Amino acid sequence: MLADGFLLARLPATLWYLIMSLGGFVQKLLGLLAAVALAQSAAAAESLSFDGDALRMSDAAPVVLTPARLRQPQSQAPASVTVIDRELIEASGAREIYQLMQLVPGMAALKVDGNIPTVSYHGTQARDVRRMLVMIDGRSQYKPGLARVLWNDLPIEIEDIERIEVTRGPASAAYGANAFQGVINIITRHPDDVVGTTLAARQGNNGVRDWRVTTAAHGDGKSVRLTVAEKSDDGYDGTYYDDDPLVMRDVAMRDAKRIKNINLRSAFDLGSDDTLEFLAGGSESGLQRLTEDSDFYEVLEVYDAPDEHAEQAFAQMIWNHRFSAKHELKVQAYAQYNSNNLAFGGCAKLPGGAADSTGAVLFSKEMRDLYEANGRDINATIAQLGSSPEIGARFGALVGATSEPLCADFDLRLQEERYDLEIQDTIYIDEYARLVVGGNLRHDRGYSKTYTNGVVENVSQRLFGNLELHLADPLYLNLGGYWERDERNGRYFSPRTSLIYEFMPSNSLRLVASDSIRSMDLYEDAADVHLYPTRVNEPYASDPVGLLGQDRVEFFIVQTSHGELTPERIRSREIGYFGRYRSVEWDIRVYDEELRDLVSGSLSPFNFDPENDGEVDINGREVQLSWRVSARHLLRATGAHRHTDANNKPELRLASRNSASLLWRWDINDNWMFSTSRYLGSDYNKLRYERTDGQITWKARLSDSEVMIGALVQHDLTNNEVVFEENVYRDDTRYWLSAAVTF
Repeated sequence: MLADGFLLARLPATLWYLIMSLGGFVQKLLGLLAAVALAQSAAAAESLSFDGDALRMSDAAPVVLTPARLRQPQSQAPASVTVIDRELIEASGAREIYQLMQLVPGMAALKVDGNIPTVSYHGTQARDVRRMLVMIDGRSQYKPGLARVLWNDLPIEIEDIERIEVTRGPASAAYGANAFQGVINIITRHPDDVVGTTLAARQGNNGVRDWRVTTAAHGDGKSVRLTVAEKSDDGYDGTYYDDDPLVMRDVAMRDAKRIKNINLRSAFDLGSDDTLEFLAGGSESGLQRLTEDSDFYEVLEVYDAPDEHAEQAFAQMIWNHRFSAKHELKVQAYAQYNSNNLAFGGCAKLPGGAADSTGAVLFSKEMRDLYEANGRDINATIAQLGSSPEIGARFGALVGATSEPLCADFDLRLQEERYDLEIQDTIYIDEYARLVVGGNLRHDRGYSKTYTNGVVENVSQRLFGNLELHLADPLYLNLGGYWERDERNGRYFSPRTSLIYEFMPSNSLRLVASDSIRSMDLYEDAADVHLYPTRVNEPYASDPVGLLGQDRVEFFIVQTSHGELTPERIRSREIGYFGRYRSVEWDIRVYDEELRDLVSGSLSPFNFDPENDGEVDINGREVQLSWRVSARHLLRATGAHRHTDANNKPELRLASRNSASLLWRWDINDNWMFSTSRYLGSDYNKLRYERTDGQITWKARLSDSEVMIGALVQHDLTNNEVVFEENVYRDDTRYWLSAAVTF
């Protein structure tokens, strides 16, 4: 029996942090909720429990796993959550995983940097997106070397995804430092849910050429699913006018891509209380890059246009042991490897000039000395080229020695490795409390001659926990925290407090206060940039001392990190309302976020500005609505409106003031499905983005096989480039046809 003393002992300490941080209005609301809970406690005490299996799942609200690492009805989750299930994935017609994020309110999901997708919650940054955690089956996709998520290289096909849970808002209290603004948790299809072998192909305009083979096998207590696939397209295949005075011409895009991946998931029942899973896979991608967008554009006459090649591989094991109906242990270990190489070739030239022997001065000792004397200010260094006597003497030596320009290849390579071990223990303490606790040990390693001048490593340890208390019918309290220590960022703790008032079944008010951090990656903390060309032509290769004044050919620009960056911080306060009534479900989020100590400057080898001087304030509201009109009709809508204030421009380019999506799925009969959707974003770098899609598919059984044929059309409703001027499609309409057979 839950006595009043139990409530009085728990409420003051646990609510204090939330009350003090949410402001006067929320203080009054919390006080009212606490008073109601106390008044009801005596009458409700006899019935307070999580039910016999300690889960107390609502029959109506969908169950989510991500926000607190606990199975919870969405009405009792300590955060705003967007769930994208198989039905929505199919209805969206999305070809790439990042496109599904357009169904999430407040999320920007666009190809901003040519053929490289950007996914950003609340739109901070545009190209260097490094403030959100993405997981696949519990395995982090956040890269340790250059903090980012490579959406092109996720080693999974969209058809192998069972569901995606997006925690909207800081989630470091559950997943650590880099769940700074949220978590995207991708859950793949279990081998038991896949039958037979599927052969699929897709072809359309804009160079779309895809194929996929998926097969599954099942035995006594074991099953396996394997997918092998390839996709390619031409990216933004239009032309844009480059207003650089050195170009003065229309520029054709170079952003085609080809991606291959393989993914295996196997499951084994080791007994009534133990399961073991083994997952493995990898990807390989080739991306064209635009020459005119290169950092080297003004100082190289490019003869080999830049191409980026990436490889990724992983292996993962998950063991689950069930001690009892109220106690479960999970042990997970994985290793993953990533290699990226941007390769190009060119001949040195002075800014505004042509490639000749004078351009070789950019690789000379005198140029390096001038650069250092100007405090590593590139513009000031270039401006003094004509007035420096040392540079003038080197010009004369070069012109007198050879008429050949210095030509070479460049390979900007980075290799990243991660080894991760995590233990998680879930305990149902009694009918009023559930607890998940765990620990994590991680080793990150990066290697690059270009970015870090060798090997850089980081070892980190983590402890985490989340306590769910059923204080009184209908009041729930979630307390979460994540303690971390690593060799480069020190120690820090991320807390979250959530109070949920479920005033009627599957309808709840949610108050959340959370603080999160983003730790510095290996590059930000230990950058040591050196640009060493390869395959240097003669006479420079054999006589660098005589021609360049140094014993090896090296570009004059170097960059180093001062190693004093502190983690980025976010303080978030949220009021939410989740509701479900019959066939209608909604979630409303009103929030205020303060982001401090941001590293907002560019981190490219040419322009390296890692300082904790960025500040962003964001407040707004988001809504998502699903309506099951009938058994064959589904409507889903999202909308977001926000105000963003920042002290620098890069943090505002993707901060759309208004965004929305609308999707309708109609299962015409058992064979035919039609869907249509519309996506809107305003003020993406002061540009408007609007697109509508239409899709129709036909499925039928033929003999022992199932056949699917589909067609999809995407049409841009504005004549704007996407965020940046180079992102232009040749045609406003893109389409493709799909076919698959399963036998």
